Amino acid sequence: MLRRHRRIAFENSIHFITIVTRERGLWFRDDSCCRGVLESFEHHRRRLDLVCYAYVLMPDHLHALLVQESDGELIPDLVREFKKWTSRNCRPGGYSGSTLWQDQYDDVPVPGSEAARTKIEYIHNNPVRKGMVSIPEQYPWSSARDYWEVGKGIVEIRRP
Repeated sequence: MLRRHRRIAFENSIHFITIVTRERGLWFRDDSCCRGVLESFEHHRRRLDLVCYAYVLMPDHLHALLVQESDGELIPDLVREFKKWTSRNCRPGGYSGSTLWQDQYDDVPVPGSEAARTKIEYIHNNPVRKGMVSIPEQYPWSSARDYWEVGKGIVEIRRP
């Protein structure tokens, strides 16, 4: 079960978010499905003017480190719109559930730049820990390729 934190929505706050599929499994493996999910995330991120420091789309969840540069409930808005759009338009083949995403998501406030670097390392190493690749930059659905300058990911990132 995901932890639910009181939402912190102030200028320049850093958030580590995790969004998980309702049915855990290997759903996001198809290139076109993964591309669609990340393009949707990028569209909503840009529309709400949020900064992304790092992201990874795993087979059944998404991690992102986001910065909210203005006050307001922007991250909950991003998550709500992203989940709504992807539930209708990016269903993985064979997914049998009526709802793609769990209702809640995890939003952990990150207290500063050193903690942000730790979260970025965690995000980028997630596919390595799961045995999907041997080094982070091999995984195509992550910002690790941008950090190691071996490719450009779908979601625009800014280094802290």
